[in-house]
Amino acid sequence: MTDPMSATRHSEVATLSPEVEAEIERLGITRVPVDYFHWREFRYTNLNDAVAQAKRAQAKQSVTK
Repeated sequence: MTDPMSATRHSEVATLSPEVEAEIERLGITRVPVDYFHWREFRYTNLNDAVAQAKRAQAKQSVTK
């Protein structure tokens, strides 16, 4: 069974010039990919937080109808 909270990664990584890559390595800067989950005007880095907020809004909306 597939975990409904798992995400398939379809991210695009920006290409850096060799000069920039050399400089960030020299400076000890680490580059890490980050997933963002967008719901309405909000951006989340944690999928569970995005799902929880969407569910809260959905529940609130069904109560007010």
